[in-house]
Amino acid sequence: MKGELKMDVNDYLPLRDVVFNTLRQAILRGEMEPGERLMEIQLADKLGVSRTPIREAIRKLELEGLVIMIPRKGAEVAHITEKDMRDVLEVRAALLRSLQQHLHAAMLLRANRRA
Repeated sequence: MKGELKMDVNDYLPLRDVVFNTLRQAILRGEMEPGERLMEIQLADKLGVSRTPIREAIRKLELEGLVIMIPRKGAEVAHITEKDMRDVLEVRAALLRSLQQHLHAAMLLRANRRA
């Protein structure tokens, strides 16, 4: 792992989400390299938290495809290809367009009710 992990504590988020966001950003910025093992004890020590939020964050990262679990070995940072990134960005763009359409429709509906 390159450098130190810096956790941005948010008073309004559960600790597991703060840890998740910290690890996610470290992976996306390349501070944690593909294939690098995620050791719960070491991560907990670096972030100053217990292993429980680390474990929960790793599970969420696995669901996002940023971490893979290897039986009897543990978690490691996934290898993300350029195609994977394009696919993710394409899905995000589609979701954003859909959200914008729904918000626009809701605003029109509200404006029509007031008139």
